[in-house]
Amino acid sequence: MIPFILMTIGNESDRLFMEDLYLEYHQLMYGMALRVTRSGDLAQDAVSDSLVALMKKIPLLRTLECNKLRSYLVITVRHTAITLLNRGKRERAADDATFADLSDGFRVDDHVLAAAGVEGIKQAIRQLPQREKDIMLMRYFREMTDEEIAGELGIRPVSVRVQLSRARRHLAALLGKEGTV
Repeated sequence: MIPFILMTIGNESDRLFMEDLYLEYHQLMYGMALRVTRSGDLAQDAVSDSLVALMKKIPLLRTLECNKLRSYLVITVRHTAITLLNRGKRERAADDATFADLSDGFRVDDHVLAAAGVEGIKQAIRQLPQREKDIMLMRYFREMTDEEIAGELGIRPVSVRVQLSRARRHLAALLGKEGTV
């Protein structure tokens, strides 16, 4: 099946060229992406993202000989797959850092946060007093600094840190009360 993204190519000659390219090399591209990502979904994403990048290079692709074209496609999909993997690792690391920040020296085990799940954490945040909820949202969702939060709330940065610490302890206590500890 031809990916929908290829249907967006305005020039019919270019669209047919890319469709033929996809049909001929899809298995090769998917296989390379699968070797890199070890995930069928990520591999398919890598192939799709590669197609988007390749659509910008149609004039170049038309000039390449078969072997060079094949190599160009494999290299493109491999780099795209690596980029997707790295982006996923960075996102997971950022999530892990956020969860680590939530504990603030007050040990909240990973299994507690995992057991609570995203919905449990959202519900616990909703139960916080408005001031604590605002500070948590500014820090972790709007990614504001202490100084920015202080400016918005009209308090000193040191007060932001104290209130944020209090909010994290309160959140950890709420998560514990819900039977997740």
